[in-house]
Amino acid sequence: MEIKQLIDSCERIKDLASSLRSIPGVGPILCMNLIVKTNEFKTIREPRKLACYAGVATFANTSGVSVFGRNKVSNHADKGLKKLLHLGALSVIRLDNDLAVYYHRKVKEGKNKMSVLNAVRNKIIHLVFALINNRTFYQNRLVTS
Repeated sequence: MEIKQLIDSCERIKDLASSLRSIPGVGPILCMNLIVKTNEFKTIREPRKLACYAGVATFANTSGVSVFGRNKVSNHADKGLKKLLHLGALSVIRLDNDLAVYYHRKVKEGKNKMSVLNAVRNKIIHLVFALINNRTFYQNRLVTS
């Protein structure tokens, strides 16, 4: 309750939060965590850096002569933020939007569900930064008829 009052008291944070909340899958808890952990997007200014911080970005797994390892995510991540992004991704794939269409298309192509879900988490992060940089709200590109 106090966090909501703090957000409502500052106009900049209130606008930031309303922009973030327009993204499907980004609820009030994930929104507040993103604002706090990035210091209102002042310390982490790039989506790839936040993806690395949250443990969503994949890295090549090569060592010595083994160059054919699968890509993996780092286990040195903010587990709380990763969990919130995971829950947001789970909720977004159940809704009627372009991220759900992407998820179902990739699963139908035979991709691993968890790796596609990780890609959805990464897309949520990239959407967050796109909205922050453009100062706009999310608009679903999915045309319903």
